[in-house]
Amino acid sequence: MMRNVRGRWLIMVMTMLVLPACNESKQEETSMTTTQISASDWQALENKRVVFGHQSVGGNILNGIKQLAARDGVKIEINKQRTAPTTNGISHFAIGNNGDPVSKIKDFATAIDTGAGQGADVAMMKLCYADFNDSTDAKQLANDYIVSLEALARKHPDINFVAVTAPLMAIQTGPKAWIKRLLGRQPSGYVDNVRRAEFNTLLREQYHKAGRLFDLAQVESDATGKACMAEVDGQSVQALCPDLTNDGGHLNERGQALAATAFLHFVSTLPTKQVTR
Repeated sequence: MMRNVRGRWLIMVMTMLVLPACNESKQEETSMTTTQISASDWQALENKRVVFGHQSVGGNILNGIKQLAARDGVKIEINKQRTAPTTNGISHFAIGNNGDPVSKIKDFATAIDTGAGQGADVAMMKLCYADFNDSTDAKQLANDYIVSLEALARKHPDINFVAVTAPLMAIQTGPKAWIKRLLGRQPSGYVDNVRRAEFNTLLREQYHKAGRLFDLAQVESDATGKACMAEVDGQSVQALCPDLTNDGGHLNERGQALAATAFLHFVSTLPTKQVTR
């Protein structure tokens, strides 16, 4: 009897180990969306001054822009600085501390108020996936983000302040996820992505129609041509496509290129407010 039980368990475990490999095979066959950038999109960035406050995934996007620019033979200025931009292109700086989103919101506002946005056409602030966990009050965080961004917009009317949805994490799959479910626990990435989804929904409601939202979460979930979703307690929420990451959160080379492409397309749609330099 015990031998039969062990045999059944062995078959179940071997099946779970094989399934992820099958899923990966299907993912490799899925055609990715293009990373082609038009000359007009490149020119739009060359004619703007964009200020970007961010943490790690923001760096992934900037790396993607550098890769695409090198591929297309385009020279784009990307400078790390907390002072007023002196050239067209992107000036960027790290904000606050990961895991403390309010520190990022306050730090971005301080940087802009002390001159980092002077002469800029566009200013963007991005939180990180690490700023969310199962106990995050996403509604309050979104309110803090929106209130700060709007206060900056009133104080600096010549700058177009743009919101950025929070990046996502890939959900845990395979044997480890199966064992956690067996023990009555949620696999990694599920509940955290619910909080990110709640935050992102509020940002979309506030900024999408006004054209002031770079929807990074949408890119991470849909850029491969398929919708990567997670089911949590009957709710379907966006997740980072596993094709785009090597560690579940940061973007790999392909993810960087796709996010950078979306970023460049979005920036090309924004007006240039500064008439003189």
